[in-house]
Amino acid sequence: MTRTRYWVAGCAVSLLCAGTLSMASAADPALEGAVRKAASQQAQPWLADPAVVGAVTSQNARHAGIAQAKIDEMDNQWKAAAKAGGANPAFDAIAANAVSKQLKQVVDGSGGRIVEILLMDDHGLNVGQTAGTSDFWQGDEPKWQKVFTGNADLYMTDPEKDDKTGAMLTEASVPVLDPAGKQKIGVAMIVLDTAKLGR
Repeated sequence: MTRTRYWVAGCAVSLLCAGTLSMASAADPALEGAVRKAASQQAQPWLADPAVVGAVTSQNARHAGIAQAKIDEMDNQWKAAAKAGGANPAFDAIAANAVSKQLKQVVDGSGGRIVEILLMDDHGLNVGQTAGTSDFWQGDEPKWQKVFTGNADLYMTDPEKDDKTGAMLTEASVPVLDPAGKQKIGVAMIVLDTAKLGR
């Protein structure tokens, strides 16, 4: 679960263009269109960047065959550290890795349109992130399930007001694809400021 409230390489293989959508509730067609445009590969070319795809692929290889009990153990350790507000070596390692730094540059260069990015592997485990999360495993949440195990090419939430900034934010989760653009290898969630999308 993210502290505030994510897309890869798809239009080339007509994932976004085909338009399979899952929403938390009734869709706003104008907002959906704006989110699709903002989350597309054309608007966000970093989604197909070899470094981003490579980071997900590498973590998938490291976690190949991982047991659910091990995932739960890592997730519980992360959640306990987050709740206690103390040291969280697992978060620190991810927050400082190369792909997280790259994603932070994307956020910083978006003019406020992108508020946060969370990159997940084929188990729903965090690969890279630009903000804190209360958990390490997203595989039990719609943002990962609807896209990776479901058939949605886009999962978006209804906009919610950010308590700190007052901005209306929506989560847009999209598949991360292999270099050939055919196989899902993970999921990216992009938190967007709806007022800066344009309609």
